[in-house]
Amino acid sequence: MRLIKKYWPLLSLLLSGFFSSSLYAGIVISGTRVIYPSDAKEITLKLENKSRFPLLVQSWIDAGDANSAPEDSDVPFIIMPPVSRVEPAKAQTLRITATPLVSHATDRETLYWINVLEVPPQSKGDQNYLSIAYRNRLKVFYRPSTLPGLSLETMDKVSWQRQGEKLLAKNPTPYHISYASVQLSGYGIASVAGTDGGMIAPFSEQTFQLKRDNKAVAAPPNSVITKAINDYGAFIEKIYPLGR
Repeated sequence: MRLIKKYWPLLSLLLSGFFSSSLYAGIVISGTRVIYPSDAKEITLKLENKSRFPLLVQSWIDAGDANSAPEDSDVPFIIMPPVSRVEPAKAQTLRITATPLVSHATDRETLYWINVLEVPPQSKGDQNYLSIAYRNRLKVFYRPSTLPGLSLETMDKVSWQRQGEKLLAKNPTPYHISYASVQLSGYGIASVAGTDGGMIAPFSEQTFQLKRDNKAVAAPPNSVITKAINDYGAFIEKIYPLGR
């Protein structure tokens, strides 16, 4: 997997910034997250080339380091094909297989990230042409087969407390619970930016920094209004009571 090894220091800098946005990408991925049940032999992920030119695609999985190069990947998964050429208006299916080399936790999900890097062809007629690579990163949740799908009832178990200008969320479940937005009634919006964004890991807690917003919130007082994200990537409004 030496496709981009030579240029990875520069690419990792570019890809970690605004160029990672799917708005610029020609490859469209079927989903915003991947669930891998532990009893599955393999799972698939479909890629479609929506651009007008062929794209070279490289895919790999990492354990959370966004700057890790493909050749540094040391995770118990195999992706086939790791490198492929996708023609315009054509699709490519990635086959992801978990290897038995590593024992995962059986009482909670384990988080990985899949990277899909697309490199457009370089123009032969224009020496000044700039060819930019784009990368998408999706969460991969390795889920023990003993755990059912993430349900609304499971999301209800998250508790919220206010600590000054922050909200503290506690997740007592074995699932990673993600939020696209968090807002405190009568106050304002909480930031979901950062390394973990609006995600709370299993059996852990996460703080959300509040920032004032003049917009009124139609919700009961002392409540936290969220847009939770389910297994299919859909947003679901969840309102939680604010604890003490």
